[in-house]
Amino acid sequence: MMHGRQREREAIARLLADARGGRSGVLVLRGEAGIGKSALLRHAIQSAATSEPMRVLTCAGVESEVEHAFSGLLGLLRPILDHLDVLPSVQAEALRGALGLTDSAAPEFLISDFLVSAAVLTLLSAVAADRPLLVTVDDLQWLDRASAATLLFAARRLADEPLAMLLAVRDPDPGPVDTTRLPELVLHGLPPEDAMRLLDAHGWTLPDRQRDALLAATGGNPLALIELGGLDEPDRVMPDLAMTGTLPVSARVRAAFLRQAEALSAEGRSALLAAAAEESGDAGTVLGAVARLGLPANALDPAERSGLVQLNETEISFRHPLIRSAIYSDAPFAQRRAAHLAIAAHLSATGKEEQSTWHQAVATTAPDEKIAAALEHSADAARQRGGAAAAISVLQHAARLSESPADRRRRTVTAAFVALDAGRPGLARTLADQVMAQPVPAVTLAQLNGTIELYSGDPAIAHSHLMRCAELMGSMDPEEAAWTLLLAAGSALRAGDMEATLLATRRIMELDCSSATHRAAEGLLGGFEGAVTGAELWELPGTLPQGRGGGGERQWMWAAVIGWMGPDDHQALRLAEATGRRLRAGSYAALLTEVLFYQADIEFRLGRWAEGAAHAEEGLRLSYDTGQCGWTASFLAQSARFAAVRGEAAACRRYARQALEIAFPLRERIAAATATGALGLLALGEDASAEASVELMRLFERGSPHSNDFIALAMLPDLVEAALRAGDPEPARRIVEAVEARTHGVRGPVALARKHRIHAMLSDDAHAGSHYRSALASCGLDQRPFDRARTELMYGEWLLRHHRRVEAKPMLGAAGETFEALGAGPWARRALARFRAAGGTLPRPGRAVATLLSPQELEVSRLAAIGLSNREIGDRLHLSPRTVGSHLYRAFPKLGISTRAELRDLDLD
Repeated sequence: MMHGRQREREAIARLLADARGGRSGVLVLRGEAGIGKSALLRHAIQSAATSEPMRVLTCAGVESEVEHAFSGLLGLLRPILDHLDVLPSVQAEALRGALGLTDSAAPEFLISDFLVSAAVLTLLSAVAADRPLLVTVDDLQWLDRASAATLLFAARRLADEPLAMLLAVRDPDPGPVDTTRLPELVLHGLPPEDAMRLLDAHGWTLPDRQRDALLAATGGNPLALIELGGLDEPDRVMPDLAMTGTLPVSARVRAAFLRQAEALSAEGRSALLAAAAEESGDAGTVLGAVARLGLPANALDPAERSGLVQLNETEISFRHPLIRSAIYSDAPFAQRRAAHLAIAAHLSATGKEEQSTWHQAVATTAPDEKIAAALEHSADAARQRGGAAAAISVLQHAARLSESPADRRRRTVTAAFVALDAGRPGLARTLADQVMAQPVPAVTLAQLNGTIELYSGDPAIAHSHLMRCAELMGSMDPEEAAWTLLLAAGSALRAGDMEATLLATRRIMELDCSSATHRAAEGLLGGFEGAVTGAELWELPGTLPQGRGGGGERQWMWAAVIGWMGPDDHQALRLAEATGRRLRAGSYAALLTEVLFYQADIEFRLGRWAEGAAHAEEGLRLSYDTGQCGWTASFLAQSARFAAVRGEAAACRRYARQALEIAFPLRERIAAATATGALGLLALGEDASAEASVELMRLFERGSPHSNDFIALAMLPDLVEAALRAGDPEPARRIVEAVEARTHGVRGPVALARKHRIHAMLSDDAHAGSHYRSALASCGLDQRPFDRARTELMYGEWLLRHHRRVEAKPMLGAAGETFEALGAGPWARRALARFRAAGGTLPRPGRAVATLLSPQELEVSRLAAIGLSNREIGDRLHLSPRTVGSHLYRAFPKLGISTRAELRDLDLD
């Protein structure tokens, strides 16, 4: 399979096209072992067989045959030896003699380098005259010297004929192969996006920091990545990478990168191993360890002369990161242990105790509580240095070195929770299984099982486990119990049980917690009432007690959830963005997935649909990567809703179907309800009112897999509108009465605007206008342009029905402008039709600039407008800098601009 290499494939395509057009060409592919030279040769051979098929001659150098003169040439020319008669007799005789095709030995003067080379050139030209010819040679450096010299002679003298030559040479070239004066294409490691696609093909999905660490350790080498992909799980790779900075490399990779090292003396190899075991590249530490191993001070000189390493006063670096991994993997454990102990001793002597502990830990096989405790203490620092994978590996190692079963269990449980926060539910389950094999306290069992179910299972089961856990730990650790109850409330919300959600939140108020925690719970209970002020929200993360691991991620999650439920959507969006930045920096992939859901939902309310759809797409990818199926369903449902309001019927139905297929087995009611509501909105926009009414009624059927109180309450106005337009308002009227009886305590501007809008639709003519005006006057609609425009549309239609065209026209015009700016096509068309019916004749305003771009183009353009570089944008959006540049290249013509500076003058909201 060919992964990436677009530049190289284009060069090969031009070479073949030239040959088919009668123009000869040569290209030398130069690169390290495993970089993809052979794959490109195979790609060229496949390409030569398509369209206008070319004749192909191919051979490969074999190291064991390098002294067998003309053995490579015989393999290459065997398919065309029946063409030897076209050669001049002297050339034919020379070539037959060189290839050993005559019974008697040919005179020595006939088997001259020049005659044989000229014969090969003539033969290839003659064969190409019949049909375009491709010649490929792999591992030219190992072709026997006579064959290599002959082919290079021919390559430099090709005339205008339909012949292409591709020669692959390993770099650094271990043999005297002179390819000067021939066009070369130097192959480097795969770029990140191509490397990850290669790993994706093997079922590997990795968070950013693990991906970056893996690519740095392999240099993007395809062979190394393919060999790693052959392992069952990334979890077999990442511990070594986190603890030693090296990868477990296969025999093929070791053989490819150890050739020069094998030529070193025993002292040289030992010194090189010390350099490989010291992950920071600090020259002083390596040389100090070399001295402690009893090696001479110049033991690394041969390795430096051979080009394996580069050494200066402060730093030592390997020519390629895979050389380091190969040397480390190839050494016996006893030698690796000696190297680590020497490094640890030097670090300890120079006051670097934390780094010394790491090397002691790698070298220690028996339980050692002192080292285990030091490793546990360094786990948070490891997370900052190498992400969650590093912290998990350190904690697992600390657990293995623990002297008591209780400490071993505690550290394994902590590693499992870090794995969950990092979006690694599979690894968390594996660690949980290790713990369950031992006697486990009931509270630990409930917390672990509940959190695993929350991230990757059934939210109803998660709620049950988490409530049990909170009950058990209530008096022992009230702050941890409060966090557990927050998770339980979220589980109940996703399962569609509003009463259980409120009950779990109220339980927090009963705990002996800090005043900040009680205030946060009040904020959750207050919901849309805005029980916590904006200033308090931003102060909350700094006042809440720190959770497990000492990080601030929990505190920011509290604030983000309260903001999402609160009345100020602009502030909620800023909180979600700030929380997301912190979670990205700390590699909290699981929590970041959740925050992206809140962010996309807030952006839907604010009318930032392009950004919201982009964040839903990002969340969808992240949910796949982290195995959080429930969030996958929710992001699919969000995508269905964005498609619905834009009138993209096929996409809406596809997303909704996929969401429901995942949500039903998991009982993810919030995702199922959102997807069902999206189908209702789509039908409402298409003026299929009866269909819309049927879909939206599902949200209010108690016990239905489509129902969720939270989503149903938000979509109550949609149900009323659909029922009225379908001509059957009574069922909707009964639902409104029942819902209002259950939610009479729900207040706030959003709830007030919703209530007035509903009563305006259901009221008699005497009161409808007053309710519409009250709804529009509510600040709850000021931040929600789609809801406001729909209220204006319905009020305008009501005014039009009552022959109040003068009053109706501005309402309908305003609604139409908003719908058009949002990209809500079906609604804009309806508003425009009503506007014309009211006598409106003014031309419609042009679409907002933001609607001209795709979601990804818009997100990239907004970040570029605030001054971020392509690399900074790529880091934030999980894109390569080149992909960011491509998005901007496509966006500029659409926006009518030519420079980044002009982005600042555009309204991209």
